[in-house]
Amino acid sequence: MKMKIKQILPVLVLIAFLGCVPRVDIKPADRIPFPEDEYKRLASTGTAIVKGQAFLKTRGGDVKTAAGNEVILNPGTSYSNQWYECYLQGVPMKEPDSRLWQYVKKQIADGNGRFTFKNVPAGDYYVTVPVFWEAPVGYQGALVRQGGVVSKKITVNDGDELEIILTR
Repeated sequence: MKMKIKQILPVLVLIAFLGCVPRVDIKPADRIPFPEDEYKRLASTGTAIVKGQAFLKTRGGDVKTAAGNEVILNPGTSYSNQWYECYLQGVPMKEPDSRLWQYVKKQIADGNGRFTFKNVPAGDYYVTVPVFWEAPVGYQGALVRQGGVVSKKITVNDGDELEIILTR
């Protein structure tokens, strides 16, 4: 019996030590300088309509919509292109320049995760929305946040009526 304890004890000490090691978080990426001139050249109104639905599926197949969440229509610029590349790679970014918010359009998704943007100018855009929920996990059923942010790059032409699905 003493032999088994001597063999197991180092493993237990190692497990206890590793549990105390601080988690290494990914450092948020720096953003490029805000290209104000690039944003000022963007049209503020247009003739297109962008509508769609945002949702994610759980592992069990349940659909979780973006109901009540803010959907953002962000014009395609060097600034938003950098964000999208980081999004695709799973790299967080530092907070955006506050001037950005005057150039994006926002809508609240309805109860089914549907949204509509009207009078959209022609151009490239990123449509982005968070879809999160909580689910019980483990023996005692502690609630854990699940889901994520979904985003898609789209191109809008004058007079378009685009219907998009945002999911993974």
